Amino acid sequence: MKTLAAFFLFLFSYSLHAQEFDAFFNKNVKDGLVDYGAIKKNPAQLNTLLKEIANAPAKTGDYEKAFLINLYNAFVIKGIVDHYPVEGPLKIDGFFDTQTFNFRGEQVTLNQLEKEILMKQFPDPRLHFVLVCAAKGCPKLASFAYSAKELESQIESQTRKVINDPTFIRLEGPNAQVSYIFDWYAADFGGKDQVIPFIQKYLLKKIKLSPKYTFYNYDWSLNELK
Repeated sequence: MKTLAAFFLFLFSYSLHAQEFDAFFNKNVKDGLVDYGAIKKNPAQLNTLLKEIANAPAKTGDYEKAFLINLYNAFVIKGIVDHYPVEGPLKIDGFFDTQTFNFRGEQVTLNQLEKEILMKQFPDPRLHFVLVCAAKGCPKLASFAYSAKELESQIESQTRKVINDPTFIRLEGPNAQVSYIFDWYAADFGGKDQVIPFIQKYLLKKIKLSPKYTFYNYDWSLNELK
């Protein structure tokens, strides 16, 4: 009986947090851009959410994966808001590897949350299209929260959307210019020779891409809604 009660408590807690994440992203994200100015003026919703989930117990499977995705994106926004106005994440010293956030009783950096927690538990290259680093060069941030019940379809849909964004994958005939994300995280895609096969899998345009590709300059300016 206690086990069953704990299970229902877990589901209630997860559902509540997912709804709160969803309400926050829906309110403050539009067309992939974040209204940092509005959040700075009224940070209560974000601060309350992060305080509530600071000691949330570990979940399992897609519940944990969705939770960590939402948490990462919320931490990124929190990190920007705390230093706003700012031109971009790299203008904040140690934004990814020094600045820390409260996570289950420990202080973690964004890099630790992404690479040592999320990617280690759930090695999935598609995560690079749902985790957003507050720069315009990143994939566009979704205006919804990821949920366990819809997680696979959400991640798959977002990956396809990003790959077919002409500002993210820039095509000239069969030749592709791609984001440096495919260089920095090449191993996650199976190596540099697997980048084009990965892109080809999601590309809606009926074209056979050249196995050779180049990179365009990454835009580190803030993904800010003005």
